[in-house]
Amino acid sequence: MIWLAPLGAGLADTPWHPVKSLLVAAVLFAYLASYCLLQALRHPSQRVYWLKWGVGYGVVSALFGLPLVLLRPLLLVVGLMALVGFAVNAWFARQRNERHLLNDVVAIAGLNMTVIAGYVVGTGRLDAEAWTLWGLCLLYFFGSALHVKSLIRERRNPLMKRAAVVYALVAPVVLAMVFRPLLAVAYLPATVRTLAIPQDHSFRALVLGVIEIVCSVWFAGWLIVWARNLG
Repeated sequence: MIWLAPLGAGLADTPWHPVKSLLVAAVLFAYLASYCLLQALRHPSQRVYWLKWGVGYGVVSALFGLPLVLLRPLLLVVGLMALVGFAVNAWFARQRNERHLLNDVVAIAGLNMTVIAGYVVGTGRLDAEAWTLWGLCLLYFFGSALHVKSLIRERRNPLMKRAAVVYALVAPVVLAMVFRPLLAVAYLPATVRTLAIPQDHSFRALVLGVIEIVCSVWFAGWLIVWARNLG
């Protein structure tokens, strides 16, 4: 959802264009390619297998992406920035340090670039509104990362849970003050789930994942409503 919800928001917030379907395909296969390439770094003994699939997905993504770049050259800027983020993630993977919070932030920032890609395809512009949408997505999904980390990887670390709770409480208040109450509404389900789920929970990972999907869809929907009412 970290790339899918922002992509949906970027596409839905802009005028319809027939090449938007190409962007969905290009982003999907680019994501699959990045996953396979990171797997190649994580599992050296299976490197050839994962590289084969990574290159294959990358080629398919490029085939879908080439017409988009010809139509919207600004997508090259978006793609290059996403590649920088992927390079950082690859470095962390090679160092066997993927649990580092900085790696999470960079990964989220790179995956959230899909909202800018959708915006550029729909408008042909790379302006302040595009970056605002990206920043709001980063703010939301960083909170999600803190929450999930506090329940799984850092389940025995009470400081992580406190950080997630503080973040969940402060974010909607700041958004309501700086932007509009609509954005506070977008973050409310995430705040509720952070407060409601204790660190010593008994939920399965699947259940936690479904909750994250529901909160992300809610967020994306209200982000679209907010963006369409900017004027």
